[in-house]
Amino acid sequence: MAGTLCIYVRDVDHPAVLFDTGSYDFMVAIREIGSRGPLIWPAGGFTTTPPAPPILPGFVPLPLAGENGKVAGEFSVPQGTYLVQAISYRPCGNRVTQIAWVQVNDGETATVNLVPTTVRWCADVARIGVAFGTAFVGNRHVPITQIAPAEAKAFIAAAAALKAKLPTGSEIPLPTDEQLKKLD
Repeated sequence: MAGTLCIYVRDVDHPAVLFDTGSYDFMVAIREIGSRGPLIWPAGGFTTTPPAPPILPGFVPLPLAGENGKVAGEFSVPQGTYLVQAISYRPCGNRVTQIAWVQVNDGETATVNLVPTTVRWCADVARIGVAFGTAFVGNRHVPITQIAPAEAKAFIAAAAALKAKLPTGSEIPLPTDEQLKKLD
C-alpha cells in the first residue's frame, strides 16, 4: 500500500501562500526512516515514474509551479516516516528549507509545509551549535568548544561577524546567548 506525500514550499513573509519571494525552483530530498532502513527517494523506487531525473543525488525537482517557480509536488510513497527538505536550484542556489518529519499512512495524504531559511539565520544556528553544542565522544557528550577550542572560537567570531553584516528578514527567532547560558 502507498500514501501520498504533498510538499509545499511556503513564503516566510506570506505563509498562507506558496513561496513567492523572487523566482525560484526547488528540488526536494525525501528520506525514509523505518523498518526498511534509510532510503533516499527516488533511489528507493517509491514511484514508477519519477517527475524528473535527479539534479543532485537524492534530490528531484518539485514538479508543480506556483506564481514564480516550481514550489510544490505530490509523491506516491509507501507507508512510513520521512524526513523532507527542499533547496532552490534556479536561479539562485542558496535557499534551503528546514527539515520536516512527516508520517504517511496507507491510502492517506500527508502534507508538509517547508519554509526557506536565510543565510543570516543559518549562520546564527551554526554559531549557536558550535558555541553551545556537544558531540558524542567515547561514551559522553563533550562541548564543541573543548574538542576544537581554537577552531570553535574562530568560527563563532566569523559567524557572528557575518550575521551582523547581513540584512535582517522574516526569520524564526532564535534564543540569545544569554538565554542559552541560563539553560546550562
